[in-house]
Amino acid sequence: MAAEAEYTIDELARVADTTVRSVRVYHERGLLPSPDVRGRIGYYGSDHLNRLQTISRLLGRGMKLNGIRELLDAWDRGDGLADVLGVADQPPGDLSDTQQPAAEPQEREAPPELPDYVKQALAASDDPLDAYRVTNPRCCDLATRLSDAGLPVDTTFQFVERLRADCDRIADRYASEVFYLLAGQSYEQSARTPKDRTKLETDLAIARLIATRAASELIDQAFARHSELPAAPMATDGI
Repeated sequence: MAAEAEYTIDELARVADTTVRSVRVYHERGLLPSPDVRGRIGYYGSDHLNRLQTISRLLGRGMKLNGIRELLDAWDRGDGLADVLGVADQPPGDLSDTQQPAAEPQEREAPPELPDYVKQALAASDDPLDAYRVTNPRCCDLATRLSDAGLPVDTTFQFVERLRADCDRIADRYASEVFYLLAGQSYEQSARTPKDRTKLETDLAIARLIATRAASELIDQAFARHSELPAAPMATDGI
């Protein structure tokens, strides 16, 4: 069995087509694991090279270092990109769920049933907002403001869950098509090697980032249209 390749920091930077300074920065920012230090020299392996190439691809697609670190941390924890991306984890070569746009979801007229974790929080905690505090901190902010404004706690959760259901409908309608066009289509046409699989994972991460930012911008604009102040009444001169 051939020995695994080893690189000094200069050799690693040259093979990865980057700079020694960049390698040091990635290490300082927690994106690159420490080398194997023997004597006073650090030696890097193929895992470091693969990580550097992934970082370069993500940077080339517009991601910031903090976002890249979040993705790589999930990888290192073994979460899998499915958890980070919010898409179903599929075995290599199986893209049947992303090849066609999602079917139009049926309208749900009734308010959504509260999830079990919300019901448990309402029943067991002195602070029912614990249901959102960790998993959905921005939903927790909204729920807190609604509760402070006088809305009953159970009605507050129903309100936030209606918002969640509408967001789910948006994702159900567009996610499969976006992920296929920006990631799955290219993988489908590839040789589906491990390198192609890695590129698919990267492309899915980028697709999610782009789609999320676009949706956030549109939602922000929509809310802005509803938050405009009414025209001030015209002043009248005294008689």
